[in-house]
Amino acid sequence: MDGYLDEHDTMNLLYVAVVLLLLGAGSAILLVRDAADSRLRQRVAAVGSLGAATPAPASPRMIAIRPDGQRGKRMDSIMRLLRLNPDISQQNVIPWRLVIAIAGGMALTGFVYGRPFLGWPLALLLSPIEAFFVARFIFGWERARYQGALLEQIPEVMAMLCRAIGIGIPLTEALRSVAQEVPSPSREEFLLVIGDVAIGQSLERSLWRLQERTGLPEYAFFAVTIGLQVQTGGNLVETLQNLQDIVRKRVAVSKRGHALAAEARISAQILSGLPFFMSAVLYMIQPGFLDFFLYTEAGNHLALIAGGMLAAGNFIMRETIRRSVAP
Repeated sequence: MDGYLDEHDTMNLLYVAVVLLLLGAGSAILLVRDAADSRLRQRVAAVGSLGAATPAPASPRMIAIRPDGQRGKRMDSIMRLLRLNPDISQQNVIPWRLVIAIAGGMALTGFVYGRPFLGWPLALLLSPIEAFFVARFIFGWERARYQGALLEQIPEVMAMLCRAIGIGIPLTEALRSVAQEVPSPSREEFLLVIGDVAIGQSLERSLWRLQERTGLPEYAFFAVTIGLQVQTGGNLVETLQNLQDIVRKRVAVSKRGHALAAEARISAQILSGLPFFMSAVLYMIQPGFLDFFLYTEAGNHLALIAGGMLAAGNFIMRETIRRSVAP
């Protein structure tokens, strides 16, 4: 009895330690973000008080600009691994705090249910890894969705710029008009570009920051085009029209790739659901068929191994399809 109580108390302490660790990590991220936002608001207020010739943008969506290195290299590396960019709030369909809470809850669930099969040291070791991959999966899905929406709007953005520049509007004002007229989410991104220019960044550097935020190579082409035009001159409208044609072709090829990959995606979904469907059918035909996997230790271990292999295979198929159709 005393041994049982000791083991029970040890497990409770481990639960508390894991919860405190997750809460501490979440609190640290929140404090870093709030401190950075506070410093940035002070900087923007100081710039606005100087009475610069270019009016400071008033939209809150334009005040998400962060100077390079403000978060620190370690925090940037962690966010890059998680595919999280808190500077782009419209990218996160699910609030990132809620995603971290979901990942922590999944880690605790995996620890509680995996401890009888794996032992508490291995289950405790795998819990943060599980939380990391759950958060990375959710953030990756949100980022892919956001990049797809931006990619489809790039040809329209280029067409609007060509029309504005063709009638004699300067490039900076053309970008400002695009930021006002283009639909979301491109509107918010170009508002950030105008905000960068308003606080003294060069246009080329602002466009490179746009590419760094979104991760789309099309914006890198745009930044290079603008940089070359500033250095060497030339017909900007013709250059942007050529870039627009290239982007339209890339978007068309990407859509065609997704259409061709639909069969592979459906096959992956069928293969993933087939074991569960057949298990249910066999259980209805022969009710005691699954008792070995549900009520014996060896069966539980085999079911756990099968579930892990199924999840790994599903992940590999998904990543293969995603990389093959990436623009």
